[in-house]
Amino acid sequence: MSLFTTELLILIVATTLITAGVAYAIYWALNDSPISQWLHDSDAVVPSFLSITSFIFGLAISTLAGYSFEHHQSAISNVITESNAVETIVSTATVLPAKDQVKIISGMKNYLTAVIEKEWPAMENRDASKRGISTPEFLALNKIISDIAYQPNQRSGIESQLLMAIGTIRHDREVRQSLAYDNDSLKKWPSIPVFSFLLLLSVGIVHLGSIKAMKVSLSIASLCIVTAVIFLFIAVSPYRGWNPVEPIKLQESLQMLGNLKTN
Repeated sequence: MSLFTTELLILIVATTLITAGVAYAIYWALNDSPISQWLHDSDAVVPSFLSITSFIFGLAISTLAGYSFEHHQSAISNVITESNAVETIVSTATVLPAKDQVKIISGMKNYLTAVIEKEWPAMENRDASKRGISTPEFLALNKIISDIAYQPNQRSGIESQLLMAIGTIRHDREVRQSLAYDNDSLKKWPSIPVFSFLLLLSVGIVHLGSIKAMKVSLSIASLCIVTAVIFLFIAVSPYRGWNPVEPIKLQESLQMLGNLKTN
């Protein structure tokens, strides 16, 4: 069983137990607590007004879902942009002397291999301790590119292409790591438990007139909350879940390097 599947199962169990506990606590408070009689006798509750919490909860969930979808799209664009930068460096290297070509191709192979075989699995497992695991290979590649670009007689066009491409790779690395580790926790979204509680409370109050209806409605609302949290967790990181972003473009670039012959 993968780490993601284990965490998902733990989340499902924990969310279900917590939601059920809160729903029961609200049911008890509305029907068996010292204030229950006062609530049942009150004519001040307006169901149509209280239902606005359902709208707020739905709006919060849809906003967060859109936020996750945007990160997924950013991760896809990030891979494509980095792959294009790699290809720019490789195509530029073809007009350089053979020794420089060998250095660039070797450094690029080492970097791409590190990203694909070490960095990507770390992002899938949300292992923040390995956040910079491919940094040594990138620094080595950056040094190779800088040394070649700043050669005394280097053409300005080649210099600018190499430096711009390695700068793009550096930027995309930072974006990728931020997407993988800085926005991958439901703890950053405190609105979920707050609005979930308000939703359950409003559902309970709206159905004060019928205990049976209150039980059914609280159960349905709890199921909706648990389901929403599960799907948010699945989509919270673009590099995990059921449809993760994979380094396919980088793998293609690495394969291209393997088939490349130096002059």
